[in-house]
Amino acid sequence: MAEKDVALQSAADLQREVFPHGVPSQGVLKAGRAHISADVLFSAAGCARSSRRSYHRRRHSPWHGFIVDDVLYMYVSEFQGDDQAFRAAVMALMDLAEDVLGCLSVLVALPKNSSSAAAVSLARAFLYSGFELVSPLLYQPSPAYLLVGYDAM
Repeated sequence: MAEKDVALQSAADLQREVFPHGVPSQGVLKAGRAHISADVLFSAAGCARSSRRSYHRRRHSPWHGFIVDDVLYMYVSEFQGDDQAFRAAVMALMDLAEDVLGCLSVLVALPKNSSSAAAVSLARAFLYSGFELVSPLLYQPSPAYLLVGYDAM
């Protein structure tokens, strides 16, 4: 399955791709549409500097996710913008998760593409934004993904 296709699928398909064994909830693994309480598509607009030194609005690829219990699971494959736009997008995502959706945690799955400097940069940007690496033993993601998380508590 291609990385680009993952973000365009349904929440249940996304869950199966990133978490093939299901997501842990109250001591059991939950998988499938029955356990997903919401399908989330998050799109942020940021400012990027053009070659003419003017600013223009740029829409970024939407981040796709789902909610199980009080955890927002997001898949992020890319972000095209500067550091300030990325921080604004992450803050908007955290506000959405906490204030609108009532989630206690945000877990982000990033594709592990060791040949891509962009993948490393994206992981580093989330870590600088207050996210922490999540042990693969906790959520048992597919080996193709790295997990970073933020706990609102």
